[in-house]
Amino acid sequence: MKRVFKTKTFDRWARKVVSDELLCQAAREIEQGQYEADLGGGVCKKRVAVPGQGKSGSTRTLVAKKHTTAIFFLAGREKNAPGSDFSAKEVDAAKIIGHGLEGASIKKIDDLVATEILKEICNVKQKSD
Repeated sequence: MKRVFKTKTFDRWARKVVSDELLCQAAREIEQGQYEADLGGGVCKKRVAVPGQGKSGSTRTLVAKKHTTAIFFLAGREKNAPGSDFSAKEVDAAKIIGHGLEGASIKKIDDLVATEILKEICNVKQKSD
């Protein structure tokens, strides 16, 4: 199981919309190849169901999945937000960030957590309830 992180920007958006537990569950699904679209560059689009709304009324996320030991939630949007989906600029930005993270060492990732650029939300060291 990979460690799971969210960027500082994603965290600001997500705290009002989706719980870390749901994001961890979505990350496990991504590890099993369950996501809506592979956007290339190691980035995928994943729906995360919001309680009471199911996946059709869910949030959409852009996730970097190519790192050997980690998954990174990069961007999110609610289905009812203006526009039909992520813009091409948002997808391109996610690919650039994802590419930068895919080659990051464990030390570099830990440094990004220490400086609060990334927030770790689940990993194998945590106990499951």
